[in-house]
Amino acid sequence: MSENIKQNTLKGLFWNAIDRFGYQLVITLVGIIIMRISPVEDFGVIAVLVIFTTISTAIVDSGLATSLVRSRHVDEKDYSSMFVFNLAASVLLYLLLFFSAPAIERFNSIDNLTLYARVLFLQLVVHSFGIVQYVKLLRNFDFKRTARINVVSVICMGIVAISLALMGFEVWAVLLQPLLYSFFRTSFLWIWGNWRISFFFSGSSLRQHLQFSLSFMVGNVLGKSFSQIYYSFIGKHFTEQDTGYYYSANKWGETPNLLISSIIQGTTLSTLTPIQNDYPRFLNACRKTIQTLAFVLFPVSFCAIAVAEPGFIFILTEKWIPSIPYFQWLCFAGIFISLTDLNVNFLNIKGKSNYTLWLELCKFVIAMLVLWGTYRLGVLHIIYGQLGVRLLFYGITGWVSGQVYGYGFWKQVVDIFPAFLTSLAAFLAAWGIAYFIADVPHLVLLFVQSTIFVLVYITGSHVSRNTVWLELLEIGKRKLPKRK
Repeated sequence: MSENIKQNTLKGLFWNAIDRFGYQLVITLVGIIIMRISPVEDFGVIAVLVIFTTISTAIVDSGLATSLVRSRHVDEKDYSSMFVFNLAASVLLYLLLFFSAPAIERFNSIDNLTLYARVLFLQLVVHSFGIVQYVKLLRNFDFKRTARINVVSVICMGIVAISLALMGFEVWAVLLQPLLYSFFRTSFLWIWGNWRISFFFSGSSLRQHLQFSLSFMVGNVLGKSFSQIYYSFIGKHFTEQDTGYYYSANKWGETPNLLISSIIQGTTLSTLTPIQNDYPRFLNACRKTIQTLAFVLFPVSFCAIAVAEPGFIFILTEKWIPSIPYFQWLCFAGIFISLTDLNVNFLNIKGKSNYTLWLELCKFVIAMLVLWGTYRLGVLHIIYGQLGVRLLFYGITGWVSGQVYGYGFWKQVVDIFPAFLTSLAAFLAAWGIAYFIADVPHLVLLFVQSTIFVLVYITGSHVSRNTVWLELLEIGKRKLPKRK
């Protein structure tokens, strides 16, 4: 990578890390407080609605945002056309969902679901007002400002949500979090952004970007609805409590993987676009990116699996014990979501959104068939099916990547295997110690297991001369003040 691209990438990774880890720290603290206060059933309520907001938000984004970020030349007519299109789409979708809310309540047999749905779905319209501002910040590599906006927004959301829970409005504390976050984030994007509202609309500009974005949108909708389909299906065929256990386990299980991959993907979309046609540099950048992802992704996921039992009991209380095995398997499955999404991100940068559309269609069909074949056996077997589908499609997307730009599945396995092997060794050490000190308090066990895992992983990375670890050491040495 050239120095300019490298500097932008490192800068982007740093501020995206501040953004995502800051966001996740706050959302985790808020989630823990509300999960300790609220009954499990309240989480089952939002679980059956989240599929509608996820799909609708993906349609409102419509892939135009990604198209604008990856385009070399963008002017004001492109921004204003996207704004008008997204605003109109969000209003139409909200009206459709507003009048569909009673049918959603009848289908799920949950009291007051109509009211909950109509309030939650307002998130769509609020979200559409901030998309253009966000795109402009990404195109300008202004990762610092996006980090500030996202972190401040989630802090404001958390204050309001916790206040509602403490006042006895537990279900609203759970339900309003997405809407509150969208409201604060959109407000700050307008306060700190540099685009002023315009209703100018260019049909030619929209058509140009829709050539890329339509297939991206459909693929994005299918990809994002993958997990949410399970919420609705489980909500229909199991109790609200079972749905709440699964929803929370999936939310926390996917968190470490999606957090790390979002940092890297949010950076690469902007920084790799300029070199998408320079094959050697692009291939080298893809290898570096997936090695970096694996170096962080595997240990975080394996450590979370190892400490799940003492962590859940100490932090969330014993009422969430049934979620533990769900969390562990979903956390492991989440690794392959992140690896697959990174391959999809590279394909989109190369302009192959039609490939990713067909991949998502195939995944969706196979996932539904597997779900239909496993749900009668219970929630845990549904999760086993999810894991199988995610493994399969990481292999497939890796193969497609090999055909498009030469970085195929087996080459990727070679690059990520050292981090996987070291993480597995650290997991076995942390998991094994629990059998020798099983009678200690859960907080002590949590601390001991985490410490052992970190020590084994760092030692293993150093002994095996992991390239990412060695680069981090070099960066650290350069940052230290030189001794006279």
